[in-house]
Amino acid sequence: MSKPTLLLNPGCGWAATTPFHYTLTLDNKYAHMGHKKENWYLKKLSNETDDIRKQFNNMYFGRKLGKRPKEGKRPRAHPWGEILAFYNKYSTKVDLKPFLTTPASIENYISYYLSLWEVVKDDYAAVADFTNGNLGLSYDFLQEIAPKLREHFNVKVTFQFRDPIRRYFSEIGSLCEDFATPDLTSDYVTCPIMSYKVPLVQKLMMRKKEHKKLFFYKLQRHEFSELCDFAGTYLKYSNVFGTENCYVTIMEDLWDKEQEKEQLSSLSNFLNYQVTTLHENVYVPDMGSNAPKYEFLEDQWLSDLEDLNADDYDQAFFYMNTYYKDFESTFGYMPTSWKK
Repeated sequence: MSKPTLLLNPGCGWAATTPFHYTLTLDNKYAHMGHKKENWYLKKLSNETDDIRKQFNNMYFGRKLGKRPKEGKRPRAHPWGEILAFYNKYSTKVDLKPFLTTPASIENYISYYLSLWEVVKDDYAAVADFTNGNLGLSYDFLQEIAPKLREHFNVKVTFQFRDPIRRYFSEIGSLCEDFATPDLTSDYVTCPIMSYKVPLVQKLMMRKKEHKKLFFYKLQRHEFSELCDFAGTYLKYSNVFGTENCYVTIMEDLWDKEQEKEQLSSLSNFLNYQVTTLHENVYVPDMGSNAPKYEFLEDQWLSDLEDLNADDYDQAFFYMNTYYKDFESTFGYMPTSWKK
């Protein structure tokens, strides 16, 4: 009997991982991820912490189950009841015990997805983990868990990469939105998935939602996110799971109407599954702070509070050009949709 497919989608964040997730799960029914888009189990396991139950309870697709998200300005692609049915029809039949049992282990992770596969295998082609935090898993940890995962699954890995400057700018905007009222008496600001150690001056910018000011403050101090390192992330995963099992999507190209047919064909060939439609994506075309407020995509349209002009972009490129050079060196080309 052939092994089921486990799709790992580390992302990266602020490069349309949510629309990509909707595309493969809701719109084309390629994969099901169980109770959550992001369970953060491997990230917690790699940090050798047993705080799995709290972590899992805090994360549910960015919202608590059953709570309707904020209304958008256009009809939603999927009625809220359909969204809930998508999760409940299968997830309620899958035992959460492996994820909540301590100590945490890769065996528990495998057990959960094998149980999920038994529930969804008649309707889906794969199970999936869309945790963006997996982007930061270490090479040694991936090497340690890969043989165990391969014993039970055909492992495929997908990435979404976006123009590095615009992606990082959106990440900084989300900090301003998520931590609009940080505790000025603490060295840390905390969201449901992690804590950040942030100097007081940065917390003041976050509180005032000074998006662009904070962005350049961090650039001038060479404070970059690990999510900026597309080349290093890809090499880490491809060296562990094989280049034939890793697939890179350039976000701007996948959602480019002129390239859509070719892009979907390429993705379908990698997945060995026909992907025919794309979910709507706030970041393409890039409208910055004037982005459309598509329902269920608040994580996108809340991330750009201000806009970068041409001079801003050129100034940012001075600090971030290494990430473009590393990408071109690794992949042998530069996406034509970047550096604009």
